[in-house]
Amino acid sequence: MAIPLWKVKREIVRMFQRARAFPEGILTSLFGARYYDIFLANKVATTDGRLPKKRRRAIYLIFPADGLLASHERCLRYLNKKGLATTVVSNLPLEPNDKARVLELCSTYIERPNFGYDFGGYRDGVLSLQRETAEIDQLVLLNDSCWFPIVETTDWLDDIDDLNVDFGAAVSNYGLRRVDPEGFLNFEFSYSTDHPNFHYCSYALSFGPRVIQHPGFLRYWQSFPLSNSKKRTVRRGEIGLTQWAIRNGMTHGCTFDIANMDKNLASLPEERLREIASMLLIMDDRRMRQVQARVVSTMEKMPEKDVIAFILTSAARKGVSYATADFNISDQGFPFLKKSPVWLEEDTYNKTLQILRALDAASAKEALQEAEKLQTRHFQKA
Repeated sequence: MAIPLWKVKREIVRMFQRARAFPEGILTSLFGARYYDIFLANKVATTDGRLPKKRRRAIYLIFPADGLLASHERCLRYLNKKGLATTVVSNLPLEPNDKARVLELCSTYIERPNFGYDFGGYRDGVLSLQRETAEIDQLVLLNDSCWFPIVETTDWLDDIDDLNVDFGAAVSNYGLRRVDPEGFLNFEFSYSTDHPNFHYCSYALSFGPRVIQHPGFLRYWQSFPLSNSKKRTVRRGEIGLTQWAIRNGMTHGCTFDIANMDKNLASLPEERLREIASMLLIMDDRRMRQVQARVVSTMEKMPEKDVIAFILTSAARKGVSYATADFNISDQGFPFLKKSPVWLEEDTYNKTLQILRALDAASAKEALQEAEKLQTRHFQKA
């Protein structure tokens, strides 16, 4: 005799209530996906958009705490221009007028409970396509943790095509050896994908058909252990997905040229190097900030190679997406700018605004207005 569904749900709820003494990591590893699928997935609402489906797809995850933004629409227009059919996944409900605007710019709109960070939203988007994988040539994952595209001098999707890899991204982490900030003068530059925590950052990923049609790809998403712990999501999401692709022999790479970052810095005038060192975005690292203050106050007397070593040490410790944002955008044409420095520290807020004010583009003007609202909202919460 089959057990009634309501009894199954009741026992699962009891299990979670009694398991408070268990490490959360064990519970989410074993039951995170099942918990979401049983208790939260029925709250997911899917609406057809106005645009047709195509062989190139994108999933664009948004968290519209301030409603649908001009930068959201800019990203969607870019994806449409590049020939991708986009599934918009929202971790918050949109107001009717905002939803109507989104539906004009996408092929599918999914509204879901805010559970599991970006990989939770990506999971719903990917699983909505699971019956169509044989018809998809490219799948791009993007989220609104960055302003994108923030510059018009480069085209990220063209750069992805030029990489000609199975698994592409904007940038990676743990490719540079991390060192103590006080020891930056001894920093030896090398880029490697061999570190066990090496991963491609999840705010911009692209998969080709070898990945999309691999049976393990869907299994990865189906069993993904959703969690509201950011650290666990990074470990199982960004690191887990990257390491899965590498283990399965997928070719991979990123569009930001970290491997030649030392040479690209060395090609710049000494005055520009000092500007980059002064503009580094360093958050949640008191010792690194102290070293930065000393370097900035004395770097006119420092050899150029020492200034470069400090910049690279900061990139290795804090991540290229954050630390060297000014260099990335102004000198390398990198089209992504992270939003979180706006509200994490006043220093990084001011520097982010300085980066945006230096850009002569409509996208930067939009981002400036949004940054001021973001900072105000987070400051009021604090």
